[in-house]
Amino acid sequence: MSQLPPLEDFRVFVTAARLGGFSAAADQLVVSPAYISKRIGLLEERLGVKLFMRASRSVCLTLEGKIALEWAERLLETHDQLRAELNREQELPRGRLRVVTSTGFGMHCIAPIMSDLAFRYPDLQIDLELLDRPVDLVSEGFDLEIRIGGVLPEQMIAKRLANNQRILCAAPSYLEKHGFPTSLEDLKRHQCIGIRERDQSYGIWRLAKEDEVYSIPLTAEMMTNNGAVAKQWCLKGHGIMLRSIWNVQEELIKEDLVRVLPSYGQQADIHVIYSARLETSAKLRACVMQLEQSLPGFLRID
Repeated sequence: MSQLPPLEDFRVFVTAARLGGFSAAADQLVVSPAYISKRIGLLEERLGVKLFMRASRSVCLTLEGKIALEWAERLLETHDQLRAELNREQELPRGRLRVVTSTGFGMHCIAPIMSDLAFRYPDLQIDLELLDRPVDLVSEGFDLEIRIGGVLPEQMIAKRLANNQRILCAAPSYLEKHGFPTSLEDLKRHQCIGIRERDQSYGIWRLAKEDEVYSIPLTAEMMTNNGAVAKQWCLKGHGIMLRSIWNVQEELIKEDLVRVLPSYGQQADIHVIYSARLETSAKLRACVMQLEQSLPGFLRID
């Protein structure tokens, strides 16, 4: 065999083999039975073997035909996958993309990333919603969610975008008045600011040191479901706050806030969550790639 037979001949052969006859294959491919017979004859000639045993009203595969069928199916599948991959690369993101995330994180990180995405793909209409509550992607019609921490839904696809840690911090004015806590037990006598943002619940902090996780009941006289409000209260000296380090980095550098109990923290990695596979949606694929490329720059800790 000097060269590989045409792919079309393999497709004709596989169709005839699966349907068990030349006439059935001709009907499916919308060609004449004579065309099927000719293409299979040329394929047999190229391969140097008989692929079918022919009778007056039926055909069946020879041993060589069965072997050839397995390889032909693999060859056609590989070819189809290649074509699909090339088509996906050529497909441009377009249409409406509904994205949801929490308010503070969305304003600080996601909004500018979505701005860049919109400039990059003019045919993409971006709808970014900032909600400080749990959401249901499917019932609420969102394409994807960017989530900090929390339990990942099993029925969805989740991809980690970045590591993230929450830390304890307080204003110098609060610490001057109440002192530094030196242990987790000390937190019970301190005023703490409670935040409930999606994965966070009022009344308890789960803090880790190395591989140990501790549940700490809060004495929270001030509580909110908005991280920006909690940060404002913390800066005013109302108590100790648990907040993502990227969100308080500037205040730590300026010493407007001070980290307390630095050996303890709460892991709250950032994931993008979606229901459709990326290879089926150009707009989803483009958004996730943009997040992967851009988000680390917003979370860089100096």
